[in-house]
Amino acid sequence: MEEFEYDVAFSFCAIDEGVATQLNDLLSPRLRTFIYSERQREIAGTDGQESFSQVYGKTARLVVVLFRPEWGETPWTRVERDAIKNRSLDDGWDFTTFVPTVDRPQMPPWLPKTRLYVGLQRWGIEGAAAAIESRATERGSNPHEETVAERADRLRRSRDLKEKQRLFQSTEVGVKSAIQAYEDFSRAIEQHSEAISNSGIGIATKRSQEFRILSGLSPCNAICSFRPYYANSLQDAHLLFDVFKGFPPLPGFYGSMEKAIKLKSLRYSYQLVRPDYHAWVGVDEKGRDFTPQQLADHVLRTYMDIAEKTKVDY
Repeated sequence: MEEFEYDVAFSFCAIDEGVATQLNDLLSPRLRTFIYSERQREIAGTDGQESFSQVYGKTARLVVVLFRPEWGETPWTRVERDAIKNRSLDDGWDFTTFVPTVDRPQMPPWLPKTRLYVGLQRWGIEGAAAAIESRATERGSNPHEETVAERADRLRRSRDLKEKQRLFQSTEVGVKSAIQAYEDFSRAIEQHSEAISNSGIGIATKRSQEFRILSGLSPCNAICSFRPYYANSLQDAHLLFDVFKGFPPLPGFYGSMEKAIKLKSLRYSYQLVRPDYHAWVGVDEKGRDFTPQQLADHVLRTYMDIAEKTKVDY
């Protein structure tokens, strides 16, 4: 059996570091993993391009690509992509597992059409981690059975994180962070909408109190809102995203002539996902987490998808 330095190596864009870290945390107790943020000391002072090429092109048993359209276009992921493609000439594609981090991705044209990938939205983080471990095992990895001491250390880290998460949810700091994240989300919605409008799809945005209103894709309108109930607690505080056929009655607005029909409703809570990293977490999407910019992108995509499928009444 061929020996490898790592069982699993992650390749990803900076925006997906949160997903990579969560997967790595679930896998690293049992498998030898490579994630740049965790291994940067090992390759510091070396030729970065050569070091990365070695990991993805040779020394990792399984390469997990967290795929989005930008992957392979940034300087470092371009190096990783080229190493992966070169390795495929000799090894085929069985050493790779692609995990899209965006909805309905357009996979790279050079990737075989028969290549299956792990759907993060369908599987969730824990399901994706289990699928990756299974693929690594199929390729010859021998998952390490945790010792009692290692299990105790992991339990300690888990408890420490849960306590920090609890404190974040029940302090003024957490509330202020969530309010700022909603403002960042709101600005990203406006910027994305303007860019979309320049391409010929007119999506109008409007602010009214805590509401962020998206319109222009008749007959659908989308309403986002977020307002914490308490100054020092995020309990029951959700960013709500609702898509309607028609327009619902809102403070300061008249509803449509026909009663608005709710077509989609999603909720997001603002949480400490891991130390020093906060994100919007999908209550209805298997705990998937989003930066404010990612959530703005996700909301706009969902709005357009629903509007495209909704019949216009004439």
